[in-house]
Amino acid sequence: MNTFGEWLRRKYLEWQLADNKLKSIVQFAEYLEVSQPSLSEWMAGKYIPKGRRLALLAEKLGYEVYDVLQIPRPTSVEVNAHLANLVRAASNLPTDAQDRITAALQRMTPLILNQNITDSEQILWYFADVLRDQLDPTVKPEKMAAELLGIPPTAYPVGVIFQFERTPENIRRSKEAAIQAAKKLEELGLDEDSEEGQKVILDVFLQTGLPVLDTSGMNFDVPDELSETE
Repeated sequence: MNTFGEWLRRKYLEWQLADNKLKSIVQFAEYLEVSQPSLSEWMAGKYIPKGRRLALLAEKLGYEVYDVLQIPRPTSVEVNAHLANLVRAASNLPTDAQDRITAALQRMTPLILNQNITDSEQILWYFADVLRDQLDPTVKPEKMAAELLGIPPTAYPVGVIFQFERTPENIRRSKEAAIQAAKKLEELGLDEDSEEGQKVILDVFLQTGLPVLDTSGMNFDVPDELSETE
C-alpha cells in the first residue's frame, strides 16, 4: 500500500463487501464517526487525520492505520485504561502463554460480535470455552479457566453425548448442570476423572432432562435410577 489514501479506499471497499452491499461515502463517514468532507480529503491524499480522529479510525479499521502512516502506535494507556490493565497483567507471563491467550481472544471476539452478546457472564463463558481449546487437557483447563475468569468451576461427563437444540435456555441448563456437578464433586471429595466422580456428574446431568444420545464411550453403566440426593 503506497499511500494512506489508497489504504483508506481499500478499507472502504472491504467495508462494503462485508455486507455485500454498495454504500455511500456518507455512510462510511457515519460508520467511522467522522465528517464526510474530511473523509473525502483523506482519501484524496490532501491531508491525514490526527488526534482523536486518528484514534477513531484505529478503533474502527484497526491499528495498522498507524503503520500505514508511519506513526508509532499509541501505548496501551493511550488506547484504553482497561486494556492497559490487561497488558500489565499479562506482561509477566511466558511468551507462549501470552500467544495462546491472544489467540483465544481473537477467536472469541467475532463470535461475540456476530451474536450480539453483551452480557458479561456469557462473554466470560465464551472465553473459558475458547481458552480451553488453547490448553493441554491434562492441566485441567476448566479449573484453570474458572480461576482466571472468576466464574464457577464446572464438570462434564466423559464419553457422553447429549443431543439437544442449542437454544439459550438449553445452554444455560447445561452450564448450570456443569456447575452443580462440580459442587457435588467438591462436597463428596471425589476426583472428576474417577469412576465414582463420573457417575456423580452424569447423575446431575441426567436430572436436567437433557436427552442422552450416546453413552458408548463411558467405562461404566448408566445408573438405572437417578440419585435422590442433591
